[in-house]
Order: sequence, then C-alpha cells, then structure tokens
Amino acid sequence: MKTHSRILHRIYRKVVKILLALAYDFQTWEEEELPPGPKIFCSNHFSSSDAHFVTTLTRDTLHMVIGPGFGIPVVGSFLGWTEQIKALEKEDRKNVVPKAVEYLRKGESVYIFPEGELNVQETLKPFRKGIALMYLAYPCPIIPIGLIAPKRRVRNKRSRAAGRSMTVVSRNYYANIGKSMEFPEALEMAKEDKDEACRMITDRLSSTIETLIEQIKTDKFWS
Repeated sequence: MKTHSRILHRIYRKVVKILLALAYDFQTWEEEELPPGPKIFCSNHFSSSDAHFVTTLTRDTLHMVIGPGFGIPVVGSFLGWTEQIKALEKEDRKNVVPKAVEYLRKGESVYIFPEGELNVQETLKPFRKGIALMYLAYPCPIIPIGLIAPKRRVRNKRSRAAGRSMTVVSRNYYANIGKSMEFPEALEMAKEDKDEACRMITDRLSSTIETLIEQIKTDKFWS
C-alpha cells in the first residue's frame, strides 16, 4: 500500500475505533492469535456498518472488496485513495480476484464478504467462489469471522450521501474471530476439478462462520 494510502487507512481505523468506544457495546473474541503475513479475512454480512467496524479487528493493512460504497460520491473516492478493491460493476468484479492476489503477493491482507450482499440474519446466503479462487491462486491463511447484532439494533436509514436506504447498526455489535483455516486438500483437488475445490472451501467457511455466530449467542455474551 502506498504511504499516503496507509496513513489515510490508519486515520480512518482510529476514527472508527473511537466511535465504537464512545457509542457502542462492541464485544470481540479471538480463538487464537492471528498468524503473521498476508491473510484473507472473511465474514457474514448483514449491514452496511460491517465494512466500517471490521477494519478495527486487525492491525493488518486491509484491502476490502467493496461494491455499492464505490458508487457514493466522496466515499468512492476515499475508498480508491485507500486502495480498497472495487466490485461495483460487472467489469469491476472481473478484476477482484486478480487484484486481491496482487495485494496478497505484496504481503498485505484482503477482507471479503463471500455472500456478496446483505443477509437478514436468519441464515447465511450462499458463499460465492471469489474467496476460494483467491486462496487457490495464493494459498495463505483464511480468517473466518462471525458478526452479529441484536435485531432491534439493526434498521434501515435513509442516507443522503448514498441517495438510498442503508442497513445500519446502533449501540450493540459483536464479532467472533475464529482460528485460521487452510485447505491443502482443495489445492490437490483443484488440479482435477477447480469448481469442486471451490465448493469445498466455501462450504467449510460458511459452516465455520455459522458456528462462530452461534457461539456468540450461546457460549459468549448476548444481550
């Protein structure tokens, strides 16, 4: 990441941390210390707030795969300045995996929401194969994260900047960071059947994230 991009990224992360400390009950859990080097972070996605809040979960330089945010005036420019990965239009999405792999090769981490769109917290949407393709192209630890907030804290709010309604979270937000995952068997499988290897990876990630979310409700803290 370029120096000015890194500085902007750190300033933004600090601002978000301050906001969470002042206005939220923001609880996080981590099953193990994050491994060094480049990583692929991934989580479920139920609100527009996710893209902001999850930046505080690691000190890694993050390149997040973002779609609609790039369509918002000023916000889109900021995302470009901080070297986030654009996935707004069909043509953009074709470049997501190569761009992510480029950053991973540089030793920097990527964050992606494999569902590709917001869920309603009843169940996860099917994971798209982009994250699996990233891993197959550049095998490195994948960090699964379960996110949740009480439904009473999740609401639609009209955004003047975006010119549309957005799903946001207030007051309570929880994140459960799981153990790093790697898929050596999928690397072997991909030599014969890449699609099946992708399914193996996405199925296991989806199941793991569902478990992490359930742990927050039952074994961790819930209000």
